[in-house]
Amino acid sequence: RKQAQEDKKKEKIEALKAKGNKAFAASNFEDAISFFSDAIELDKGNHVLYSNRSAAYCSVNQFGAALNDAQKCVNLSPAWAKGYGRKAAALVGLGRIPQAVDAYRRGLQTDPNNAMLLQGLAELQGPVKEEKTEEGEAAAVK
Repeated sequence: RKQAQEDKKKEKIEALKAKGNKAFAASNFEDAISFFSDAIELDKGNHVLYSNRSAAYCSVNQFGAALNDAQKCVNLSPAWAKGYGRKAAALVGLGRIPQAVDAYRRGLQTDPNNAMLLQGLAELQGPVKEEKTEEGEAAAVK
């Protein structure tokens, strides 16, 4: 009987997750956040739900909430590289580029060939290098 209740709960979580993913794919991000939040209420230890809600929060520029969810995802599953990508995306949204670079690098320590992390890091390292160069040149001029 307890197993049947657990199975029913898992089915409900999966149904909410599927609805959230469908809403996200249709760019209905507020609905997606709602579905993922309902699923999280039923399963607070599911790192994928936090990851998905983090992406939805990023999509509506709620980067603080996105960062909180991404951090929760990373805490729950430190070996899952995608969580670090979510964290980096939220940090970029908050304008915290050095921390975003660090998040991408940490993710790559767990999965060195992760295309999402490699691309994200490459996109950030161009502007970061340029800033350092300009500062260096400015310092040399003085």
